[in-house]
Amino acid sequence: LAGATLTGTAATNYSLTSVGTTTAAITPAALVISADHKTKTFGAGDPAFTASYVGFVNSETPAVLGGTLTFTRAPGQNVGSYLITPSGLTSGNYAITFNPGTLTITAAPAPVILPLTGAGTANVVITWSAVSNVTYRVQYKSDLNSAWVNLSSDITATNSIASTTDHPGGATQRFYQVTIP
Repeated sequence: LAGATLTGTAATNYSLTSVGTTTAAITPAALVISADHKTKTFGAGDPAFTASYVGFVNSETPAVLGGTLTFTRAPGQNVGSYLITPSGLTSGNYAITFNPGTLTITAAPAPVILPLTGAGTANVVITWSAVSNVTYRVQYKSDLNSAWVNLSSDITATNSIASTTDHPGGATQRFYQVTIP
């Protein structure tokens, strides 16, 4: 301490002396960045991955961190659970720990065929409940003892209802099924 003076009515009761030089160790605060758990339906695209932060001090936010937050997902598209690992952020003021989250892939609900339209005509419209971005296969057969035949190429739904048209020609009867291949 150098250059300090005492003032006030009691200043003569005290004296200042130098305490020399010392250092202080300021250690980084602990910051935990955890990938948020996410869920998606089988066949759908991955959702946007996000993270939660615990440990910021002095009202700071992720804006004070360097780098770019990135996520790595364990490979796989089947029904099950896959790790989501965050990384990429840095800071001299925080000791960062990255915790993984989980992406859970659930089975798509079974499609439900809605009432047919145009039945008995040259164009039969088959409509079913769907999940956006899930691929469906429509098949038919003329009698219950026949094998299923693909009506067309697989169809990827763009919303909660999907449809295709059958041109049965001279067939007087057809059975339809919609599956997830």
